Amino acid sequence: MAGLRRAVCGFALAAMVCVIAGGTAFAQSSAAQKSPTPPGGSAAKANVAGSFGNWTLLCGKEGDDKTAEERCSLVLPLVEKGSQKLVFRVILTYGPQGRLVLRVDGPTGVALQRGVEFSPDTRKIYRMPYQTCLPMGCKALLIVEDDMRKEIAKSKQGSITVYALNGKAVKTMTALNGFAAGMKALEKHRQGKQ
Repeated sequence: MAGLRRAVCGFALAAMVCVIAGGTAFAQSSAAQKSPTPPGGSAAKANVAGSFGNWTLLCGKEGDDKTAEERCSLVLPLVEKGSQKLVFRVILTYGPQGRLVLRVDGPTGVALQRGVEFSPDTRKIYRMPYQTCLPMGCKALLIVEDDMRKEIAKSKQGSITVYALNGKAVKTMTALNGFAAGMKALEKHRQGKQ
């Protein structure tokens, strides 16, 4: 029964990707879309520490409230206009070694070997390999170097591209308004706990 359930879920997600694979899928960012569980993620207790244009600063603790350290992330949810379903979630946070990490959570049913392509202002394409895929979604990660961070801060919009199983590109465009202010707030929270 569990195998059948997984097959049905996999088919439904693949069908969703195929429906939008015929062209460009435009997504909207919404500061109001803070509570949905990200594809491939778990629902952790997070508090909104600020909103910056299309970005939201979320801070929270995972695990025991008494011993867990608070972590903050700058989050950009990408919602499909027609259905209002969360399609992608772009997350910037500091990893355990203190480096800034870009994570894109997205749907399953995509060509994993192609990874995710992130492009601020469609000038330079950053390729991100998938790190994990679970029935709820896939995660791709990339260490953000200073030049990439500066490029995102100067960009008005960005795109995320994944590839359907048939090889067709599925591109989502979004405004990156508020990134620079959001990064300043993320830095402030990070330095406040050091």
